Amino acid sequence: MSAPEHTVDDPRFTLGVVIGVPEPQLAELRAWRREFGGPATEPIAPHITLISGVHTAGWGPAAAHVQQVAAQTAGFEVQLGPGAASFRPASQVVYLPLSGGAEQCRALHRRLVGDYLQHTSAFAYHPHLTIAQNVPDERLDAALQALRGVRMSFTVEHIDLFDTGVGHWSLVQRLQLGH
Repeated sequence: MSAPEHTVDDPRFTLGVVIGVPEPQLAELRAWRREFGGPATEPIAPHITLISGVHTAGWGPAAAHVQQVAAQTAGFEVQLGPGAASFRPASQVVYLPLSGGAEQCRALHRRLVGDYLQHTSAFAYHPHLTIAQNVPDERLDAALQALRGVRMSFTVEHIDLFDTGVGHWSLVQRLQLGH
């Protein structure tokens, strides 16, 4: 793993840690995001964000911290649904809630935030998988209606570390849980 080419005082010096979704669920979620989320969601693979923020002591210590948290975390099961939900009116987002695995995601989030990483979202951490965001209300309403009975599950076996300081999310390392 190589460090991103930034300087420590670079305000773009950011990172993200997410749970990726495996196949075959990935293909189904991508189709829903394409249908309801529009072109902005197309380049971004469906995921559950654990942290989106900045590292405070440089890339190396932050990455080592993420690696340590991953190594000390057992795999777990995520259950999405039942149905979709929305953050409206606070945010124009329709998402799939976690009916299983939410506590494990919250615990991972808490362990990631600290001396090396800051979560910089304007909202409190709430594990979810975004389907549509910042699209017209009609699309958000259609997503809520179409996904009202959706349930799916998958096993979380790894987390992904991304560099987000180059204007887009760039995968730096996939970290197996419990290794």
